[in-house]
Amino acid sequence: MFKEHAIPLLKLMGLTGAVPSAILPNEILDALRCARAHPSLSQSPMNSENNQNNKINIPLNTRAKPLFDLLERAQARNCEVMWR
Repeated sequence: MFKEHAIPLLKLMGLTGAVPSAILPNEILDALRCARAHPSLSQSPMNSENNQNNKINIPLNTRAKPLFDLLERAQARNCEVMWR
């Protein structure tokens, strides 16, 4: 994930946004809850007409899904996630 998208997501999760850093397994659930409760991630994706006209404008909740999936798998396996 590009830094310009990752740092705002980390901050929405209640983390510092510092790079490099990490999140421990026992912190993941709270971070995910915090992010999912944020209005910018609870909005529905843009309609398909807008996506066809502007393919670069990807909604934040779409960009967040792979990160959230990774964090959920890490928590299930009791693993930390590090980024640099």
